Amino acid sequence: MSSSFEIEFGTSGYRGKIADDFTYESVKVVSQAVCDFLNEKYKGTFPSKQIVIGYDTRFLSEEFAKISACVFCANGFNVLFADTFTPTPVIAIKILKEKALGAINITASHNPYNYNGIKFSPEWGGPALPEDTEVLTKKSNELLKNPRYNFMDFNEAKKAGLLKEEDFIGYYAELVKSKLDLKLIKENAGSLYPFITSLHGTSKGIIGKILGEAGYQFKEIYEERDAFFKPGFAPDPSAKNLKEMGGLIKEYNGYDGKNGAGSREEEGMINAAKVEKSEKGKKTAIGLAADGDADRYGILDEDGEFVEPNIIFPLLYNYYIEGKGIKGDAARSVATSALLDRIARHYGFKVLETPVGFKYLGKLISEEKVVIAGEESSGLTVIGHTPDKDGIYTCLLVLEMLAYYKKPLKVLVKDILEKFGPIFTKRINVPVNKEKFKAEIDEKMEKFPDVFKGRKVTGKNLTDGYKVFFDDDSWLLARLSGTEDLMRIYGEADTEQNLDVLISAFQKYLI
Repeated sequence: MSSSFEIEFGTSGYRGKIADDFTYESVKVVSQAVCDFLNEKYKGTFPSKQIVIGYDTRFLSEEFAKISACVFCANGFNVLFADTFTPTPVIAIKILKEKALGAINITASHNPYNYNGIKFSPEWGGPALPEDTEVLTKKSNELLKNPRYNFMDFNEAKKAGLLKEEDFIGYYAELVKSKLDLKLIKENAGSLYPFITSLHGTSKGIIGKILGEAGYQFKEIYEERDAFFKPGFAPDPSAKNLKEMGGLIKEYNGYDGKNGAGSREEEGMINAAKVEKSEKGKKTAIGLAADGDADRYGILDEDGEFVEPNIIFPLLYNYYIEGKGIKGDAARSVATSALLDRIARHYGFKVLETPVGFKYLGKLISEEKVVIAGEESSGLTVIGHTPDKDGIYTCLLVLEMLAYYKKPLKVLVKDILEKFGPIFTKRINVPVNKEKFKAEIDEKMEKFPDVFKGRKVTGKNLTDGYKVFFDDDSWLLARLSGTEDLMRIYGEADTEQNLDVLISAFQKYLI
């Protein structure tokens, strides 16, 4: 086997290009590394030998999952194997339900179609923490250089009683329904018409089934399996990939296109555009989307416009406190909007800031240190639910919130920005030479000017990426992508113009 590449566990496991560095052989090696890690961790005294294994709708995902299962069974573990494509949050719930030792999920989440990955989650249900992934990375690369793994036939593992195929989704759906205020949601069935999409991913039919039982009429699009994830070639619930669904919402709601909104939202800006009432029918359409493995969400308002996660997250936190009476601290990643902090301060709570990677946020939820945790990249979960992010549950919580306030989403956005804003956020992706960037970035940040575009620098945070704070509460952050040759630049400011100036200048300074 070629070892011209190295395996690295990033923020959500190991990912690579199919047939390049993500192969049958690399899956066997990584799976064996996890087995060795578990054996060393528990030293033969296992609280459980159950391993949950699931997979998404990507090319060969089920086959990769079977290969991983064969390695685990050959190492003496008992495998609970998903009987169909399964969302990441469903797998997290299955770990907790079965008190399993952990899970393997074959998925590359929202990445382009030619990627796949292995995500390992330990017994507490969230993504593995750095102290574990560092060990897994080291073990995987040692095995990559000198391949060694135990392996047995999939059907033989079933006959031996080491592997059992199960439905994971049914229990998850019932659990979600038990945690939602279904009575409140049902009351809004006559007012809303949701457009729903899985983006050809694993959430197919789940949201629709729950809403159908609640009396909703709805329309599902992009539901069939497509390993190329058309139209966006990546199952990411972004403004770009949800543009067609936005057009359907506009048409349904009789949108006339004269509200002056559109382009800035598509660039990722938070905006409080003027609200226009629908003139067509009694129901109002909105959009609910999940990514390929359903751990991320995308929301479209009544004008078919994408609502940034940086506004959905604070809205749901405010609803948890004000509407549900569930009060407490919140947590967000370093790249997420400080709008959340303003809401927390208003109610007398604090916000915990973590590095990028939902594992840090999930652990805080697991330990019940916060009532809600989220990130700007559409990951969110709440206390009492899964410690991994859940796009399905988030979409349903948005519906619950709309039913509680009995206001259009556009109005809720406007209201919260008037109360706690103004805040504009943006993220851009910039192609870079990673090695050159890494070689130069430390010196550039050390020499970063004390005054930048007329703003005084008040602090830096270099624990995860390169973040700069300014005296007017604006900030900038640069981080390298874990899988692609991209630098992501994030920013926040009080106006669109100021934000564009800051991000453009930061990009020029860094590259």
